[in-house]
Formats: sequence, structure tokens, C-alpha cells
Amino acid sequence: MIMTLEQTIEILPDHRLELALPVELPVGRARVELTITPEMEGSKVKTESAFGCLHHFANPSKISGEEGAWARAVQEKYAKD
Repeated sequence: MIMTLEQTIEILPDHRLELALPVELPVGRARVELTITPEMEGSKVKTESAFGCLHHFANPSKISGEEGAWARAVQEKYAKD
């Protein structure tokens, strides 16, 4: 079984971690990887929509030709001579 778990935990003053897993695991040996990434207080992750992120590459003179471009390309590629 491979499980990826991502959660915010508190590191105690004596450098111990207390972690409760949200699922029961089978008894036995397991390889565990732990990655600690500091979380800055008050920091917020900036998220943006991908919509419009490439608008500065647009060529206004070609916008009118975009309608039906995919259909024309497929027709040209698979047209029988």
C-alpha cells in the first residue's frame, strides 16, 4: 500500500512530532518518508486562475481565424486526395 498524507502538525518545544493518521494501517514494517516544510505565520499562498494568463501572447489579427481552426486542421490532415 502506498499512501500520501499531507497535513499541518505542530512541532513541540522538545522537537517531537505528534501525528495521528486518518486511516488504520496494517501491522508490520513500513518505509516512511517525512518532509518538513516551514509554514510562515501570516503567509498566504497566492493562487491565480490560469484563464487569460497567456493573453499577452495573443495576436489580435489571428483571433478571427480561431473559430473552426481545429476542425479545418483535422480536415486538412485527414483529407483523402
